[in-house]
Amino acid sequence: MDTEQKDMENASQQRRQALAQARRIVLKIGSAVLTNSEDKSLDRGVFCRLIEMVSKLRRDGRDVIIVTSGAIALGRSLIGCERPDREKSLPTLQALAAIGQSLLMDYYERELQYYGLRCAQLLLTRADLEDRTRFSNARRSLEALLEMNVIPIINENDAVTCDQIRFGDNDTLSARVAVLCRADLLIIMSDIDAVYTDNPKINPDAVRIESIDAFDERLDEYAGDSSGDVGTGGMITKISASRMAAKMGVSTLILQGKRPKYVLQALEGKSLGTLLFASEHRQTLHKVWLESLMVKGKIQCDDGARQAICMQGRSLLPKGIVDVDGRFAEGEAVELIDKTGSVFAKGLALYDADDIRKLAGHHSSEIEAILGFHISDVIVHRDDLVLI
Repeated sequence: MDTEQKDMENASQQRRQALAQARRIVLKIGSAVLTNSEDKSLDRGVFCRLIEMVSKLRRDGRDVIIVTSGAIALGRSLIGCERPDREKSLPTLQALAAIGQSLLMDYYERELQYYGLRCAQLLLTRADLEDRTRFSNARRSLEALLEMNVIPIINENDAVTCDQIRFGDNDTLSARVAVLCRADLLIIMSDIDAVYTDNPKINPDAVRIESIDAFDERLDEYAGDSSGDVGTGGMITKISASRMAAKMGVSTLILQGKRPKYVLQALEGKSLGTLLFASEHRQTLHKVWLESLMVKGKIQCDDGARQAICMQGRSLLPKGIVDVDGRFAEGEAVELIDKTGSVFAKGLALYDADDIRKLAGHHSSEIEAILGFHISDVIVHRDDLVLI
């Protein structure tokens, strides 16, 4: 074994051992973990072991936040229907979610009570975390629940969401929650037990990745479409979620969810699953929140504006704007693109799209004369801007 490989293995072991220090953990539990593969009913054996594992984490003094899937699957099981087409049967999916969600929470509440634990339900939509006030309210609510020793059970509000405000999968939601509550560790529990160099179901020579930087470009080659019949996310969404969490310094552990004891063993340093560790360069909570926002339009900038923003940390001035694409209101997220159409930044517009079109190419001193009012000398302030 050469020195470089030995150093890498030592670093990996140290990162694994450091997991024992995680005091606030977000557990994402996938539909394939909670349900039986045959009839999509609750897998009671696995569920009981999951809650037993959660109780042990709480006895160790750790905060636990659960992001759970399973509402639609349980709704299907209760009604006895096949999985509807997600693109064509949104009302049916919403109805199944409404049916299954109360059943899912009843399971959690009764099993947690057995261990003397309390839980609370939080249903979120993407819109809840894209509005700054609602984002702050959600964070304060989570903190209050944890102070009360109550376990938050979080799911997407599938009964009312549409494609425009969906997270799309609970891997993404769990990463957003990890950012929201400033977690120490995100654990994604699913039927995918780790990241491999290739699909292990097809290639018997595929090798499990023990640990890797969440932003390592090799992950894009390793990821494949591994989504199943029950859930909505595959390895691609898990890697994307890990990168979102990593920007706040939160590492992600991908584990086989049908074996809840693996969580406890991994926290003791045992090499299980894949650890996607966070880089040392963390962003502020505000910057991570900005980057997660849904884009409502694009502002094309000239070369001078791009250089001022990227190299000098400046705000976007109206003089540097070439064109505006889309319809967006004041305060909504926009992408900044260069003349080739490449995105280089994202931020909050201080004027709406129509007003910015009128201001494009003009000096800041002309704003009030052109619009009849003045909000700011800049179009996107550097404090509300993140480089891509």
